[in-house]
Amino acid sequence: MGQKLAYSLINDGYEVVVLGRQDHGPNRVGRFVQWDGKSLGGWASELEGSISLFNLAGRSVDCRYTPENKALILNSRVDATGILGQAVTDCRKPPLAWFNASTATLYDDLRGDLPPHDEFGATEAPGFSEEVGRAWEKAFYAFKIPRVRQISLRISIILGQESGAFPVLRLLTRLGLGGRQGPGNQWISWLHVDDWVGVTRFLMKREEVCGPVNLASPNPVTNSVFMQEMRKRFAPLGIGFPAPTPAIYLGTMFMGTAPDLVLKSRKVVSRKLKEVKFPFVFSSISHALDSFL
Repeated sequence: MGQKLAYSLINDGYEVVVLGRQDHGPNRVGRFVQWDGKSLGGWASELEGSISLFNLAGRSVDCRYTPENKALILNSRVDATGILGQAVTDCRKPPLAWFNASTATLYDDLRGDLPPHDEFGATEAPGFSEEVGRAWEKAFYAFKIPRVRQISLRISIILGQESGAFPVLRLLTRLGLGGRQGPGNQWISWLHVDDWVGVTRFLMKREEVCGPVNLASPNPVTNSVFMQEMRKRFAPLGIGFPAPTPAIYLGTMFMGTAPDLVLKSRKVVSRKLKEVKFPFVFSSISHALDSFL
């Protein structure tokens, strides 16, 4: 996600500095500066006079939720946010805007025809991922820095070719396993990767927008509908066997991931993006999946 955004910004003439633990060499877009995500150093000077700071740092949640992994998931997010806050506070000329990643899983599980969550709904849902999201945003909003606009990006499932959920689901669908997953009535809030870039670029210039923003298309779909659309495009003969809930638990155990990533219902939209009339390129799941053919 960060590299997609960096590529777009560089194409428009911006200078992009990438703070990271590991330099990926010629495959990286942007000027690389080393940091460890938890302590101050020479990297902090890169923030002086910058237009925007985007913090997307955090250990992937696509893993088994062992005690060790849970600690890494939580601490990587809170530590990186805290040290960036210190660095921004110390700037003589701080960034005009600080965008900090968060998660749309903050909201409670919704099923059926209940209206979706927006940015003004409660975020007290139980669960590990939900606790991480609350701690992440608490660390972010603990900083109140004059002249710095703060936006927490409550990111839903990003659909892109290179990484994330889509390549895995496409492979399963091509193998004939593209039926509904679990009960199939769980909602999927999603955002096409091109709209991820579009939203973040849009928010850089909309100075009236601050606080939490849900990064999700205006049209969430159920898992059954999503997998049906996947089968239409990627399944042999359009056929896909379903995966009942016990099979999801068994399969995620072998794949080294968490069943909640598949089984939780996330029904989320953005009232704030609607109010500022963000022009989604991909507002329907059929259009989004067509772009990957």
